[in-house]
Amino acid sequence: MNKRKISMIFFIIGLLAFGISLILPVDILEAYTNLRPVGIGTLIVCPILGIVGLLFAIKEKTITVALLNVLLILSFPLVMLIGYSLM
Repeated sequence: MNKRKISMIFFIIGLLAFGISLILPVDILEAYTNLRPVGIGTLIVCPILGIVGLLFAIKEKTITVALLNVLLILSFPLVMLIGYSLM
């Protein structure tokens, strides 16, 4: 595996996790937590993957992938902004 692609792989995994959290039913995790799958994805999973991807992007010196990973870190505020502006 090419080392220059590790940060991009983390970004793609984060996007897939976000997409899957949008598809999952809202009440699938009610027995465990009050958070919906989108909340868990944007509050926990995406920022963790974004931070790891950002560290690899800084190490690889790829600015565009670093900016994409910053967007992944800020996924919760972005989703809240889009959600409230659509209402």
